[in-house]
Amino acid sequence: MLASVLKSAIGALAAAFVLAQLSMVYLSRVQHKASEAPVAQPARQASASRASASQASASQASASYVAPSPLRSEATIAADRLGQFATEIEVNGARVHMLVDTGASSVVLSYDDASAAGFFPSPADFKYSAQTANGVSRMARVRLRQMRLGAIALDNVDAYVADRGALGASLLGMTFLSRLSHFEVASGRMILRQ
Repeated sequence: MLASVLKSAIGALAAAFVLAQLSMVYLSRVQHKASEAPVAQPARQASASRASASQASASQASASYVAPSPLRSEATIAADRLGQFATEIEVNGARVHMLVDTGASSVVLSYDDASAAGFFPSPADFKYSAQTANGVSRMARVRLRQMRLGAIALDNVDAYVADRGALGASLLGMTFLSRLSHFEVASGRMILRQ
């Protein structure tokens, strides 16, 4: 009898968990659609030399390995020796080294990484300001066509481009992370699930 009661309780908990996860996905999609606003789009032509130089520097940076997952649309990032989570992410097809920052309300690209992804904001586009580790910085708002981390792919991600020299590393912030169904840190690993 006790086993039957435990099975029922476990089944109810599992159903509640699945319902909560589905609700989070629905809410994130509703919030994303509600935040639609005109933003800068990437330039159609990017300098090949600028893109290849950016890719070369990104490949030299020490990025954590994104482990493949047996589950669809999941990625795992190992912490580096400083306990930070950094990885390579495809942004509009360009490989960008990014630092996961749950305290950043948005994805923020360094000026050089934005150029590699096809964004070349004009000085007039830098009309937003934000507090960074280097002080207050001017930012340009953009929308990323696609971001891909392992099996996870998100389209139309709102982001900012930091003014030239204002940001040492691009940040994987909450405009990406909040659209996932789940992310957690456990045993020196960050697990992200779409």
